[in-house]
Formats: sequence, structure tokens, C-alpha cells
Amino acid sequence: MRMMGLMALCLTALVACKGDETVSLGSTKCDPDAFAFLIGQDKSALEGVTTPEVVRVLSENSAATMDFVQERLNVIHDESGKIVKITCG
Repeated sequence: MRMMGLMALCLTALVACKGDETVSLGSTKCDPDAFAFLIGQDKSALEGVTTPEVVRVLSENSAATMDFVQERLNVIHDESGKIVKITCG
């Protein structure tokens, strides 16, 4: 009986440790495939997602500079704020 109590305590501790793990979505590198899960979501879904250092959020009709920054993540959304495209550059 005592052994079962000890096993239950250990199992509880393991489950608690597992709950502390944080799953990081996204990437620190510009890789559109790593951010594909955002397409169709509101642009606010970017909050809490791991991103490259430089991120540009634009609407489909926004003016944008034509400079190419290889590691810049471009998040393009429609008029309602839904993400429709993710690119690098």
C-alpha cells in the first residue's frame, strides 16, 4: 500500500513537470513554412509566437518599401485583419 502511494506521488510529480514545458511556435529564422499555421487567423495571433528579429505586418493594399531584407518576416493580412500570406524579404 505504501509503495502504491509513493508511485502515485512520483507520477503526479512527473505530470506536473510535463505541464511546465513551453511549446514554442514559429521560428527565429524567416521560414514561411514555420508560420503557415497563422494563415487564416487574426493578426493578433502573432502575439506570443517566436519570430525573427525583424517582422513587418502589412495589409494587402499597404505601401511597402522595396528593400530586400532576407531575414525579415512579412505578415500580410486582409481588410478584416485575417492573415492571408507570409513571406520573407
